Amino acid sequence: MGVKQNETTLSAALTRSFLIDDFVDIGERYGIDFRFPAWSSCRRYAQDTRVVVQGEVEELTLSSGICLTNSNVRVLQPYETTSLHACPLYMLVVLEGAVVIRLSGKEYVVQAGMAFSARLGEHQTMNASHSADRHLRTLSLGIYPDTFSRQPLLHSLLEAWEENGSPTFLWPVPGYLLSGLHQPLHHALVGLPRQMMLEGVLLQLLGHGLQLRMQDSHQRTLPLAAQHGRLETIRQLLEQHPEKEYSLNELAQLAAMSSSSLRSKFRQAYGHSVFDYLRDCRLALARRYLQQGYSVQQAAWMSGYQHATNFSTAFRRRYGIAPSDLRDA
Repeated sequence: MGVKQNETTLSAALTRSFLIDDFVDIGERYGIDFRFPAWSSCRRYAQDTRVVVQGEVEELTLSSGICLTNSNVRVLQPYETTSLHACPLYMLVVLEGAVVIRLSGKEYVVQAGMAFSARLGEHQTMNASHSADRHLRTLSLGIYPDTFSRQPLLHSLLEAWEENGSPTFLWPVPGYLLSGLHQPLHHALVGLPRQMMLEGVLLQLLGHGLQLRMQDSHQRTLPLAAQHGRLETIRQLLEQHPEKEYSLNELAQLAAMSSSSLRSKFRQAYGHSVFDYLRDCRLALARRYLQQGYSVQQAAWMSGYQHATNFSTAFRRRYGIAPSDLRDA
């Protein structure tokens, strides 16, 4: 759905059925081209009363200047959109379902828990596809010159965004931000408290996206030797302490990289993914424990496996024998 740029007050969420005529009206008001592939192009929309979506659509502009569309709908018929308006910073967050976006010849599948960020304009037209028979919950954020100019914070955000090339990228939204969105969006909050809570978490969301982009930009300009040193720190940590629990986000923070950068650069440097390497280190440690006479269960537990069955399966695939066979040899 579109973002109304000149809205100044919180509009009530509207539970209703949206017909083709409603989408045509929205497109005329907000500069969005809608297409409905399930219907013949020769059929007049005004004569068709079939429902496209059912649910709630809320449009608001927060005091910071962030324009937001909060949609919680059931898609009954597929539709496609082409965004024609200019937006220095656009972000789509998918909370449930999935949206397929095409921009500058590339396709992005934005799934639940993911965000898509881009600069939209005359040469950056975004196309999105919405499949039928699914529940879709999304947040569309836009920052426009006529709404952010009075806010120094958003002005600084756009400056930093442009300094980093106004990138188009897809990224995972941290769990704490997804949880933070839940209460102002879905609980019985009204008025100023709701707006303040929502605005706070949206500013955090924008800040996190900017941080990821700045980290990626830094990694591209970081000397190769420095990059390798950070990757080697992670590799040695996994090799020396494979029994510990790790998450990709924690390791990326330790390497001062984004999760995507660590994932790709680690594979390029060592020929394995981060967690394939961790698995091999755990199995090598477990093998030493078995050779020292520890039981299969003990070796599994001390090397970081919680379940002996999973350990035995991984061990057989890696070494071609069961761990019990090695212990009894």
